[in-house]
Amino acid sequence: MKKTIIVLLISTLLLAAIVSCRSKAGPDPTENASTNESEPKRILENPLVIMNESGAKIGEIDHQARITAVDDGIFYSVFNVDANSHTGPAEYRFFNLKDRTDVLLGNLEGQGYEAGFTRTELNGVVYTLAVKGDPYKEAVPLLLLAFDTANRTMKTYTVSEDGFPYTAMATIDGKLLIMNHETVNDRIDKIYEFDPGTEKIREVLAFPSTADSLRSICAADHGFYLLRLKLNVDSENEMYIDRYDENYQKTSELPVGNILVNAITTIHGILSRQDAWNEIGMNVSHFSVIDDRYMVYENFGLSRVIIDLQTKETLLAKDDNYSISMGNGAPVMYRVDYVADPTSEPEIFSLEDGKIRQSSFVPDKDHTLVQVVTTSANGTQTILTSDIFPVQNGTGVILIRSVK
Repeated sequence: MKKTIIVLLISTLLLAAIVSCRSKAGPDPTENASTNESEPKRILENPLVIMNESGAKIGEIDHQARITAVDDGIFYSVFNVDANSHTGPAEYRFFNLKDRTDVLLGNLEGQGYEAGFTRTELNGVVYTLAVKGDPYKEAVPLLLLAFDTANRTMKTYTVSEDGFPYTAMATIDGKLLIMNHETVNDRIDKIYEFDPGTEKIREVLAFPSTADSLRSICAADHGFYLLRLKLNVDSENEMYIDRYDENYQKTSELPVGNILVNAITTIHGILSRQDAWNEIGMNVSHFSVIDDRYMVYENFGLSRVIIDLQTKETLLAKDDNYSISMGNGAPVMYRVDYVADPTSEPEIFSLEDGKIRQSSFVPDKDHTLVQVVTTSANGTQTILTSDIFPVQNGTGVILIRSVK
């Protein structure tokens, strides 16, 4: 696990140091209709079996699937990296719970990285962000991919020609907001707006990274929050949650550096206050603010925490065996680990009315490794379990259930 953390840190530093030419960003929609009707019959080796709450099999999908629960089924991608490369072909698919069909939505050739934690569903369309090309070698475009699951189509839009693999996305008032770290020439963090009605992308906010560095973005009622790191030369840095209205005007800021540091210093592997600041200072993070009070935060190095911003109390703090659901429903924190006793409850936690609730779930006795938990906006939840990690040489089961 520690080797994985080191690799992630090195990768992040290398990506931030890329220097190349940047051209103007803008929308470039292309449509790729699904060829599912003429698609040859797929032969799946070691498939992931999809089961409903009563334990009945309702289908199966590719064992390499990177899954996300959406309202009517499972949206997933299969990415195969070319030999000696960081790029390769990506296939995007949808398993429909209503008619139990597995359909091809589209392909992206030469994909470098899909920011799977940004997957968002809006008005029946699933959106995700990916870079095309190898960011270790050159500046690469950040693409917004739009998948209409009903019409089985894929559209691609160019957000920026200077794309960063670790990005973030949120929705406000029927529009998408996209955060991007633009690292070439003048290093600037930017927020872009995408309007599905006009299919236009425009820059709405910019932050010179010599002073401020954005960490993530999340939705709020009639506006949004930005997680911002304030870089101070002669004193300790500070982290803020900034509140913006729907007109992109900043309305408030809340310092949360000390709250986060105090929460993270309780986590195994964080030995000092400086360790904690180094941890939250990384530019790979994800957060949500619930009821204008509770912060659910994940840093992709070590830490996952849930904090009461009003009382400054740490409600939950976990180390690097935990992850947070990457759907656009209510966040769920879960432990990526074996359930030693199949009759015991795995560690799957959610926040309800300001209280931490452990989800009730008993895994199949043959599949006791909890790998993925993800929830859609309407409360459809998928739980991927398997007998080994990774699944390639074993078997995996995806349980579909409702949590509302």
